[in-house]
Amino acid sequence: MRKVILMMLLVVVSNVAVAEKVGISTVERSPQETSRYGVVAEFIKELGETKDNQNIATEEEAQAAKIKNDVGKSQQTFINCIGNSERLRLHLNASNSMLKSMTLMSPFETLIPTLVKLNERKLMLYDEMSGICKVFMAGPKHDVDYATPAARMPEITSQLEFVDETIFKMTPLVFATLINDKPDSRNHLSHLIITKAEGKKLVDSINNYFGSSLDKKNQNWTVSSASVLRAYFKKNYKYSDEPWE
Repeated sequence: MRKVILMMLLVVVSNVAVAEKVGISTVERSPQETSRYGVVAEFIKELGETKDNQNIATEEEAQAAKIKNDVGKSQQTFINCIGNSERLRLHLNASNSMLKSMTLMSPFETLIPTLVKLNERKLMLYDEMSGICKVFMAGPKHDVDYATPAARMPEITSQLEFVDETIFKMTPLVFATLINDKPDSRNHLSHLIITKAEGKKLVDSINNYFGSSLDKKNQNWTVSSASVLRAYFKKNYKYSDEPWE
């Protein structure tokens, strides 16, 4: 029996040595860790949905501006505010449900919880914004303080931009989850853990969501996040199914 076990151990050691020689990482991830490809795909999806809602809000704002009657224009602006907030809340809740089902191991274990907290902060801000718009939409009332919520609106906008900026600053870390931690012969981390086909799917997803906005100047934080992520894919990384040096 001991001889059988010894032979099995020798086979395992031999297979590990061969795998490392050809550049295949033999360090297995915890079975609880989510596919990193799936995490990045979800991150891109969330950015894309945010951009779609931004486009809708911009179009609705442009349409409301065409209304000549001031009262009608104001009412439509508040309606759009409530509708846009609700759309974003639905998307953020769905995204958080997906993110909470995902897990990354060290050194990326804080990435997903941080994204969830940022989304939760957005949810609180959009709830507050929607509530303020409902107050104004209800029409003038003698016992309502309108000055305070009116002053609060630009603060909410600034805080939402700050959250998007924070997500932008996390984008390099999101890409880093795809980098193989096994160095090549030059001691460089030159390979990704995904295949070339998977990389193409992720880049195609970015292009489909953002299109020509990726090439424009004065991008907002959401588009900038997508631009940075796509730029990393254009660097000289090799995919898992490409030869090692």
